[in-house]
Amino acid sequence: MFTGITQEVGRLISIYQRNDKEMRLKIAASEDYFSDSRVGDSIMVDGVCLTINQLESNYAEFDIMVPTFETTIVKFYQVGQKVNLEKALLVSNRFDGHFVLGHVDQTAEVVKKECSEETTLLTFKLADRQQINQIVNKGSVTISGVSLTIVQAREDVFQVGLIPLTLTKTTLGLLHERDLVNVETDILAKYLMKGK
Repeated sequence: MFTGITQEVGRLISIYQRNDKEMRLKIAASEDYFSDSRVGDSIMVDGVCLTINQLESNYAEFDIMVPTFETTIVKFYQVGQKVNLEKALLVSNRFDGHFVLGHVDQTAEVVKKECSEETTLLTFKLADRQQINQIVNKGSVTISGVSLTIVQAREDVFQVGLIPLTLTKTTLGLLHERDLVNVETDILAKYLMKGK
């Protein structure tokens, strides 16, 4: 379980392609980020819950399996790319975002980026518009691991607003039109839709 509050921006230092749809990622972070982590711990990387399989003081390695490769932006990663990182939630932690599982539902494309004063508005188009009914005005969504509030949703697009802190502390400020992101819809919306 995660909150969608990015703790650190890491950097991909190597990508080992095991076969067509499986790979191993090595991600570097600051010297102390992984200091309290262990092999087997869960870390959310750009919204994807991954398990540490090897660990050193300033980097961790993660295996990507076929379903993750097929449903996320992992397949497009490049060495040197920055990624959002969050450790699994401890029961004693503050809960500032929303309930995030790290189970990416699909990808979305940035179709519009605009600035209004100090707010950046990003509009996304879902790869599969059937899940747009799980995205509602003022509801929650996770974009590449970042918990955000939906400004508006209509047809097959939705818009979020980014404050300056989010722009500087996550990778979302680096996004441009046509870029792809990982999307996890709110777990409560999923249960509500299941009940219909």
